[in-house]
Amino acid sequence: MVSILLSQDNLPYTISLCIVFVLGIVESLSLVIGASFLGLLDDWTPNDGNADVAAVSGLVSWLCINRLPLLIWLVLALLSFAIAGFSFNYLSQSWFNSLLPQFVSLSISLILMTLCCHFFGGKLADILPKNESLAVSVEDLNGCVGTLTTSKAVLGSPSEAVVKDDYMQQHYVLVEPESDGVEFPTGTQVVLLKRKGQVWSAAKLES
Repeated sequence: MVSILLSQDNLPYTISLCIVFVLGIVESLSLVIGASFLGLLDDWTPNDGNADVAAVSGLVSWLCINRLPLLIWLVLALLSFAIAGFSFNYLSQSWFNSLLPQFVSLSISLILMTLCCHFFGGKLADILPKNESLAVSVEDLNGCVGTLTTSKAVLGSPSEAVVKDDYMQQHYVLVEPESDGVEFPTGTQVVLLKRKGQVWSAAKLES
């Protein structure tokens, strides 16, 4: 059994399971000392001022990364990747008496991992208990600071910004300058001023 888990073809999936195990231990120990590793991961946000990450915001949303606590999403991704890899190698060993070439099993496992994150991640996000006391409506974001994540924003041509509310929850909104002749490049930090339909008027945050 150990030799199978440590074989070169199965090594990526064994490593994934080990990471899940380590994450579980770290989270358990952090809770004992009164802090949550899950919470620390959620405080890490690659969106703020990072144009490269902003360019794949659609993929992030499709994979449900922004709908689940990051630690839970990591466990889901790693487990689905490992289970898919072990399963296909087991079937290949049973049917053909040999394991799949690693590049084949890795490709299949990565595809199935993304599908699991999309479908199961969405279902999981729907059933996870939500702390309603921390729920903040988009209407209550007036005065909050956001960061432009996509193309530049000008009056009449809004752009997407990620905004953190008082509970450090993220919201994606459309923003534009409050006056003509002003533009907000990608990465600009702005303060939300007034909501008009789906678009917020904003002012550049002065440092």
